Amino acid sequence: MGHEGDHPKRNTRDMEEKLKGSSFPTDRDAFLDEDIRDFFDERIAEKKLRKSDVIRRANIARTYGYQLMEGRRLGKRDYYLCLALAMSLDLSATQRMLAVTHSGALHPLIKRDAAIIFAVNHGYDLEKTYDFMSELELPPLDSGLEEE
Repeated sequence: MGHEGDHPKRNTRDMEEKLKGSSFPTDRDAFLDEDIRDFFDERIAEKKLRKSDVIRRANIARTYGYQLMEGRRLGKRDYYLCLALAMSLDLSATQRMLAVTHSGALHPLIKRDAAIIFAVNHGYDLEKTYDFMSELELPPLDSGLEEE
């Protein structure tokens, strides 16, 4: 498992420059090609977590949580954000997870996204994030409990 995301800003800038060229890049290693299962397996191993604990802390239905982490089903962006909070991912890893799951990056100029970025940057868990977003009168993260 490579760590091609260790320098995402540099890689993004390099790719932006290559895409200005006259031909589409053919270097397979230039693209993020990590699969969802690998992403979650690596992060869980790094943090010495158990999938069952992460899913419980994320407040996601058990079977559905495993399917999301194994890439067998794609979920809504909020579900992955719940998993990121449950795993205490930093912002870089959270943005990477959103890219790997094709969920769209958090954007700091969108108030709800900015609140989530703040929560991630300050190590909030799901409950504290819920309270914080409620105080700001923003829709809380949907955990997808109905998906079981």
